[in-house]
Amino acid sequence: MKGTSEKISIVGLGNVGSHLYAAFLQEGISVTHVVSRSKPSESILTQSIWLKNSEELPKNQLVIVCVPDDSIREVLTHIPAMCPVAYTSGSVELPQLPERQKLGVFYPLQTFTKGKEVNIFEVPFFIEARDNEFASELFDLAWKISRKVSYASSEERKKLHLAAVFINNFTNHLAHISKTYLEKHELDFDHLKPLLKETAHKLETQDPFDAQTGPARRNDQSVIEEQLRALNDPIQKELYRLFSKSIHQTYFND
Repeated sequence: MKGTSEKISIVGLGNVGSHLYAAFLQEGISVTHVVSRSKPSESILTQSIWLKNSEELPKNQLVIVCVPDDSIREVLTHIPAMCPVAYTSGSVELPQLPERQKLGVFYPLQTFTKGKEVNIFEVPFFIEARDNEFASELFDLAWKISRKVSYASSEERKKLHLAAVFINNFTNHLAHISKTYLEKHELDFDHLKPLLKETAHKLETQDPFDAQTGPARRNDQSVIEEQLRALNDPIQKELYRLFSKSIHQTYFND
């Protein structure tokens, strides 16, 4: 296993895989093979061998699996048994996957979108493996592309992933709701972007509890009722009501 992290393979070149590919190459780690259903870009093809079949991956070389959670178990069955494997999921528990000689987790806690640059050195990576030696190798690999690397159990990782859904996925969807609401009323979503940036910026120095503002935090029931009446969409109305109730209970102990 010595030196396996210097030459690796990647299965899946979606949002996560494409960013890890670029990060590895930038730090001088050779990605010799990539497995992807569709043909990769010419820049990737000049650096790596493209395969459609995971069974053709070089044996005894680390494979990073960057596929949707529901596909991980199936993908593992096609990777040669002698390959050490690490997958990038936040929610798939290691003990629930089939036994392999070397199997671990290489989880970057960040939102990735193709074409949107991310500073990988600031991305937290969480490492888990079935044996300490492999866990240490994965830790060392992550340390080459990030300076925020930790060990985490499957249970800890699932909790981190759930919290990330709240702070990222739900926040993004709320931004979508705000945008469609403003567009419906012929107003520009760009007006809210400085507010969104400041909301995130405050959390660099303030606890979320202390940073909270707004009508529910002030217990301004007249504003809350007025804004509820202004919402016609029943789901948006219920979301507003539930968020306001949660904020109110947080600060007024209802």
